[in-house]
Amino acid sequence: MKMFDTLGMVTLVTPPSMMNPEKISFLLINLKEKEKNHFAIELNKLFPNDNVVVYIYNSSGEKGWIDQAMHKSKYILINKDSPIWLEEMAPANKTHFVDEQETVEKIFTTISKGHA
Repeated sequence: MKMFDTLGMVTLVTPPSMMNPEKISFLLINLKEKEKNHFAIELNKLFPNDNVVVYIYNSSGEKGWIDQAMHKSKYILINKDSPIWLEEMAPANKTHFVDEQETVEKIFTTISKGHA
């Protein structure tokens, strides 16, 4: 019998839903559509065989949900133009701020160094 490598699965979670991730999880906060597309490309390059949970937050409010998602996420990518209260909530050791200088691609380069 021939065994095939299987690709991993990506599960998207938005408020008010919540789930517990396996090993790899991301929280995307207020990313623009272009940044989300770059995220998907980089995710497929670095974690093609892993099951990944991606929490997506694009609104205001839902403080309880965002707090849980931050706690459960291994990596947090936050748009630098997000409200200051979101930046203050995010744990510094797993938060990456996305802007014109710190692109999604650069963040994944940083993540890949720690992942190897």
